[in-house]
Amino acid sequence: MEIAVPRATLSIDAIQAMLNAAIERTKHHDVKLHITIMDHAGNLAGFVSFPGAPRIAEHTANRKAFTAVQTGMPTHQWEAYVNSIPASELKIIDSIPGYVAARGGFPIVKDGMVLGGIGISGANQEIDGDVAEAALRAIGL
Repeated sequence: MEIAVPRATLSIDAIQAMLNAAIERTKHHDVKLHITIMDHAGNLAGFVSFPGAPRIAEHTANRKAFTAVQTGMPTHQWEAYVNSIPASELKIIDSIPGYVAARGGFPIVKDGMVLGGIGISGANQEIDGDVAEAALRAIGL
């Protein structure tokens, strides 16, 4: 019987590279965002908040990163899933705090393991998603 399995999380270098790339992409769009990176367990690992970004968007960025870690799927795919399930299952999901179904959250996956998640919020969902994707590209994903 196997009693242990490997787990992995993000390195400090990966977190920093993602934050740097997301900051640069945010400046490119000339918007003010919140950038949240969570580790494999959904704990805060990196965060940047542009002065003037909508305050409510900070919670949304955190929830996007959390949803991506917990589901292992981009939040826009989670949104499609949620929209496809029966109301009885949706009621169960809605009873669990923290999940959000909106573009801008991605799991960070390597070799089949979820290392963490990134959530971006503060602009429209297209820009949020673009900034998150730029962060992922910075670490080769």
